[in-house]
Amino acid sequence: MTSPYIYVNAALPRRFEAPVIASRTDLDAAALNRLLLSNDAPITAQPGGTIAERILSIFEHPEVLFGDPTFIPAHRAAWLDRLNYFIGRDEPIQFVSMAFPYKVPNPLKNERAAPDLGEALMLRRFQAVLDAIAAVYPPGGVLTILEEGILGRCQGVDPRRIAAYRAGIANVVEVSGVDPERVTFHSLDDMVTEIPNFEARWIHEQERLRELWQQGDSAIRAAYDTTTAASRTSVPTLDYDPHVLAAAYDREQTDSALRYPRDFIDKVAHRQFFAYRALLALRDSTGYLHDLRPYALKLTVSPKPENLAVLPVNTWSRILPYHGIPVLDRDGRWAIVYRAAMGQLGPVEALHLAGDSDPAPIGYRVSA
Repeated sequence: MTSPYIYVNAALPRRFEAPVIASRTDLDAAALNRLLLSNDAPITAQPGGTIAERILSIFEHPEVLFGDPTFIPAHRAAWLDRLNYFIGRDEPIQFVSMAFPYKVPNPLKNERAAPDLGEALMLRRFQAVLDAIAAVYPPGGVLTILEEGILGRCQGVDPRRIAAYRAGIANVVEVSGVDPERVTFHSLDDMVTEIPNFEARWIHEQERLRELWQQGDSAIRAAYDTTTAASRTSVPTLDYDPHVLAAAYDREQTDSALRYPRDFIDKVAHRQFFAYRALLALRDSTGYLHDLRPYALKLTVSPKPENLAVLPVNTWSRILPYHGIPVLDRDGRWAIVYRAAMGQLGPVEALHLAGDSDPAPIGYRVSA
């Protein structure tokens, strides 16, 4: 399922089955990088047509296209105009993408604070798109990842976890092997200083959206229903026993002891919606993105007509890297898996980055 409001991750397991770690291997960045290569896909432009048409065809490639396949053809002229803005100036095409916020603090999902091999796989998929563009158009493209740790202020996330995630980005860039001059990062934290009167305007926008929701506005209600259902699993719950938490997410279980965690999750998710949507509204209405990267094209994992959607990891993984754990199976295929489901895989090898500040594995490999 895809949504124009949020990436809808796969449903959480109904019980917690912890990883069965049979061995540990410490590897350097180069060795971990070699393990990632099996997930690479040969992405190319379709032959024929103008440079802009060939570039646009890259986003319709089956290893890139994500969401409604009619979005690009329906707005073809507009996309070509936007690409031609850069092509006509012989400049690199600028892209932006909101991503890399923090590891979602839910013990059913993951165990690290720093990025892992899942983010490295995502970076490689982004660069594969840029490589395909460069093969058609020599100036190529540059992607600015809008590191969205500021969303933690909407979600109630411990600032120390956000800081630990941010500090680990450099390691995962090295492991991924992407070109740091073509895949760059910019923290959205500067919205606070770049948008005049940010705090008050953010409060005002939250209250405006809340009033529309209370009035039954159809657009806000539709966004709320999808977003809140998905974001309930993003509520910070690290202080809960994972077995209890798994039961709390299972609505078929009726134990009275589950009432409080459910109430906690529901109320925090409710507030998160207004804070999150208000932040996005401020980002767009103030011209912040245009000032940061003029005329840049937005890449997204929540497909909508005005954005180009990019498959984040591969065609079979239905979990974003910051919501799960990367696992390499016996056939050399990577997948993003919830920590709560790791026990179902049998014995696994824990992979660690040598010298990593995060003690948790950076990924796993199913034991032979």
